[in-house]
Amino acid sequence: MPDNNISIRCRRPNTSAIWAPNTVGYLCDVHADKGYTIDITFRQSAIRTITSNVSAGGHTITRTTPILHHP
Repeated sequence: MPDNNISIRCRRPNTSAIWAPNTVGYLCDVHADKGYTIDITFRQSAIRTITSNVSAGGHTITRTTPILHHP
């Protein structure tokens, strides 16, 4: 399995992260260096989770992570 995990962060102005879950998306060094177009769709969740859907090659894998931080 490639070593480079794709993640997304929601940061405050002071750069601390509100949440920063890893996805189930991975790239090897060769492919990570090629560049990509990344589409992000936001849909609000009522259950305090971050769900990422990673699609490639006709397959989609989903990962859901609870938000543990309370403001």
